[in-house]
Amino acid sequence: MFNDHRWGFDWTEFMTGVVFLIAAYFVIKQPQAALLSLVFLFAIAAIISGITTIGGYTKLRRETGLRANFALVFAIIDILVGLLFLFHAPAGILVLGYVFAFWFLIDSIERLTVVSHLRVFGTGYYVLSLILDIISLALGIMLIINPMIAVISFNVLVSFYFAVFGINAILIAFARRN
Repeated sequence: MFNDHRWGFDWTEFMTGVVFLIAAYFVIKQPQAALLSLVFLFAIAAIISGITTIGGYTKLRRETGLRANFALVFAIIDILVGLLFLFHAPAGILVLGYVFAFWFLIDSIERLTVVSHLRVFGTGYYVLSLILDIISLALGIMLIINPMIAVISFNVLVSFYFAVFGINAILIAFARRN
């Protein structure tokens, strides 16, 4: 499907990107209210991200083969984690730093696993998406290795991740329009 360039503009990926950019703005603008709200935003964003990946699974599998199954597993994990924190916010607050670290890792690994499909849309899309995914992966690793970084700069790191992930999702939406 990617090789004949008939994927079409990916509105679900675009909407995911917009949600993440809004979340990035909110976290920086209102840090005092961000923690609880962030749990809910995280829950909703994780659910949307999982649904988006599931929605594109068939097309992705045709292009990447069995590697798309990893994306599907990570999408299901996204949805389950999102539902947990949507319905049990105190649990989300307690483990938010680690959850974000693992979420960064899961989404980055998922995107790195299937990023090769963007080559047919142009080397620039592929390279930029690859760089953004590597940045997200590095942030996730950094948060796991040193949780004090998350405590000290949680709002900035989370906002930065949301912005990077949002820009990458919008980039992918435009790449697929061809």
